Amino acid sequence: MSAKDIIQAFPDPKGGILNVIDKEACEKAVGQILAGGGKTLRELVDLIVEPGKGNDVQARHALHATAIRVGGPGKTKTRRAFASALASTLSDERPKAVKGFILRQLQVCGGPEEGAAIAPFLTDGDEHLYEYAAQALEAIGPATVEHFRKAYPKAKGAPRLTALQGLGVLQDEKSAGVFRAAAKEDDLEIRLAGLWGLMRIASAEDAGLLLSGSKKEKGWGRIKSTGYCLQLAEALAAAGKKKEAAVIYETLAKTRTADNEAHVREACARGLAKLG
Repeated sequence: MSAKDIIQAFPDPKGGILNVIDKEACEKAVGQILAGGGKTLRELVDLIVEPGKGNDVQARHALHATAIRVGGPGKTKTRRAFASALASTLSDERPKAVKGFILRQLQVCGGPEEGAAIAPFLTDGDEHLYEYAAQALEAIGPATVEHFRKAYPKAKGAPRLTALQGLGVLQDEKSAGVFRAAAKEDDLEIRLAGLWGLMRIASAEDAGLLLSGSKKEKGWGRIKSTGYCLQLAEALAAAGKKKEAAVIYETLAKTRTADNEAHVREACARGLAKLG
């Protein structure tokens, strides 16, 4: 059975019955898609078009439902086969908007094995592909961190920021130097992402950099970076580094003297009290 025939089990909005779903028929269709292997999956992906170029609701529904179904305990072999076949479609000639949808499905079902197929999109600024790629790799986990390390130096603009944030999400201690350099750049978003990355890896040796960096910021940047300092203090305290945490709290309490920073001073007082 072709993919076009299989997806007829899913509701078609043309008939005005999108809210009526035959669960058993849909489950059967998912099984048929999986049983058809790479050939059926590629046929299914070929039915997906750019937004506004046609009705592909059933195809999208079917692909997403299958991506969800292959997850979970006891389905490792099925998931790997499906995710591998799906990732291979990213190298085909397809509209970027369609590849974006594929990347979002890999966020649901992908594993470390799909990282290499996803990674090239980390530097692609079109159709939010870099965001979808980053989200997929972050969902897969720490095994994908090398892809962010390689993408960051090559990326520009929004993709560069997203790659840097990805290193922070994955708490990459080996990128401490990257975070330090970013914290000193001219771009506010990059600076904040650098400070956030140092906070994420709970780098006690960089507490001074966070404190000095946040002190220089104004407005929203000051608010965000001050929050990172507080979070670092909490992380250090939880790790038993009470002395280092105390220094952060004491420094913030002395330097955040504005009326609109009273909440920071209060947070520092509470933090110091917990340290004993």
